[in-house]
Amino acid sequence: MRVYILICCVAIFGIAQAQTTTMFVYEGKFNSSFGRADNFRQFKGTLIVSGDRSLFTMKESGVHLASVQGNNIDLRPDSMFTVFKDVESNSLLFEFSDLNQRTHLFADTLFPMDWKTIEEERSIGGIPCRKAVTQFKGRGYTAWYAPTITIPDGPWKLGGLPGLILEAYDDEDNWHMTFVSKQEVQGFDQDHFLAAMKKGTEGFPAFVAQVRKIFSRLEASLGAQSSANCVDCQTKSVLKIHSWEKID
Repeated sequence: MRVYILICCVAIFGIAQAQTTTMFVYEGKFNSSFGRADNFRQFKGTLIVSGDRSLFTMKESGVHLASVQGNNIDLRPDSMFTVFKDVESNSLLFEFSDLNQRTHLFADTLFPMDWKTIEEERSIGGIPCRKAVTQFKGRGYTAWYAPTITIPDGPWKLGGLPGLILEAYDDEDNWHMTFVSKQEVQGFDQDHFLAAMKKGTEGFPAFVAQVRKIFSRLEASLGAQSSANCVDCQTKSVLKIHSWEKID
């Protein structure tokens, strides 16, 4: 009986260890008017890591809705505010909210970044870090990763380095996330993402098509409004898509 109890205890302990989940908390900023003006807002990011799976979310304190201002289309929260990664299946899903705030999931390549390590070191939160840079989807990024935290992950879609990314920012510093703390948590709901992966999720080209579809509808709508406001004239709306990841 004692042997049986001991085996059960070991098994339970092993399960508890396997289910250990850590949440890494980041703080930073995002300029929603990137490339046009300064409209910086403060954000909190969380990267919840459970085994080979993780969920990154980035949220600001206020309400941030998609908008059309002048001749600019702002598609927010774009492709960078909710990202699910599964290293074992080499999968990445990101969430996109359209102008009606309806969410859609799209797939993307997991860690395609070609990182170049730099001979620079610094400490973040008392943790030794090394520097790396890359070009990804039309932007340059700098990352400071911690070799002592052997998790090849980081904020947003970034990852693939030999250590957790504790700080990351683009070359223009329009987006900047820095690690501030960590804590053990109970885990996170993976079923929604796993079900989408099993069903099959459209990739980044489908995301681009969705953005262009929204763009075309808005262009047609604004063009019709302009025509209705004039007599015997021809008008054509001139709109620009502003998306964080480069869309050709």
